[in-house]
Amino acid sequence: MRPRFSPLKVLLVFLALSGNAVGGADAAPRVVASIAPLHSLVAAVMQGAGAPALLLSGGESPHSFSLRPSDARMLNTADVLFWIGPQLELPLARILPNLAVTESVSMLEVPGLRLLRIRHLDHRDPAARSPGSGLVRADDDGGIDPHVWLSTTNAVIMTDEIASVLARIDPARTALYRSNAARLKARLTTLNQELRRQLAGIGGGYAVFHDAYRYLEQQFALQSAGVVTTHPERSPGAAHLHELRRELADKQVRCLFSEPQFQPRLVAMLSEGLPIRHAVLDPLGADIPPGPEAYPQLMRAMVQALVGCMQADAPQ
Repeated sequence: MRPRFSPLKVLLVFLALSGNAVGGADAAPRVVASIAPLHSLVAAVMQGAGAPALLLSGGESPHSFSLRPSDARMLNTADVLFWIGPQLELPLARILPNLAVTESVSMLEVPGLRLLRIRHLDHRDPAARSPGSGLVRADDDGGIDPHVWLSTTNAVIMTDEIASVLARIDPARTALYRSNAARLKARLTTLNQELRRQLAGIGGGYAVFHDAYRYLEQQFALQSAGVVTTHPERSPGAAHLHELRRELADKQVRCLFSEPQFQPRLVAMLSEGLPIRHAVLDPLGADIPPGPEAYPQLMRAMVQALVGCMQADAPQ
């Protein structure tokens, strides 16, 4: 006996199938962003269309993370991946050719972005000392410093690129992406003015553990008195620490800034017996909830930490 289908059932099945097809066609593109600051810019441009996925969250280091199977599955189904580039996310660069992500967009390749070169710090050569250029000489070694998001000017250029890519792969929402990008760029301009006022007169007198802040320093006329290491995963040796302590004292450094991944004992060893305050700068915003507001929150938190430490030690 043949199964009997009523006209109503046939209509319901047709509508369900049609609805799925329309939903698929109208769905926002599947977007992944590598790190939280970049994810925040992408999320702001995508507001009203969908939300991007964040590849690295919390305290994961983009220099040394391991890709989980769930991360690979997410990337394999992505329409576009926004990332900084191999200079920052080297593990991602190594595995990306083996993944099926439709398109990847490196921010370091965006036209018009202001790029700075990585400094090579030589703490071993006493003859290489140069006042004002770091604890010891700092030479450009030819590589690109990947911490480009710490310049709000670069963030504006990145916003335009994000909107252009999204409009190209999802033309039906071009007006939305362009409108969101314009609104975000206006907010970034206001943020830049706000941070510039807060940092006015700060100058220098501080040292950092990781040479990651040149874009921030260039934009707001700051001058680090020294850098402990060029690589966040490498701790200085005992002889190096002894030399650094002497340099910190000679340069009368008032504030020493570390990042969340550095061990507190290193800070204690460097600053013990010296009139140096300690604060944390987090260029990735590990403790900030991801989303459209994360980028301005990250920049404000860094500037507040910098200003708070420096002003606390300012002469009365």
